[in-house]
Amino acid sequence: MHGKILVDVSNATTDGADGLPADLIYPGSSLAEHLQEALPDTHVVKTLNTMLYPVMTAPATLAQAPTVFLSGQDPQAKQVTAGLLADLGWLQEWIIDLGGIETARATEAAILFVPHVIRANGFAPFAISIAR
Repeated sequence: MHGKILVDVSNATTDGADGLPADLIYPGSSLAEHLQEALPDTHVVKTLNTMLYPVMTAPATLAQAPTVFLSGQDPQAKQVTAGLLADLGWLQEWIIDLGGIETARATEAAILFVPHVIRANGFAPFAISIAR
């Protein structure tokens, strides 16, 4: 996959008894980093993994503006991915480039609060939002 872009929207977790994410498979690392290592000629970009899946393609349905993050080594690959996000309805001001692929550790770890939000509020679409 030389020069191709791989958009990674997943979170590598183990499931708890209730089927919701309970722990990270790669603590101290991320699935995105492992993908980049396994596919060195591919540009891995981590995004769309800090929200419930209905928000991925319909971000404007939320009452407040959501935030989507980009992590990856290649600036052009992140720019292409940002364009794809725009095609899905993500406004430029909602997109934050966090930097290199190692920043995917933070967004992947964010999945650990999702089960608690779901238990407290039910399975209603939500996303992380950076308030400014």
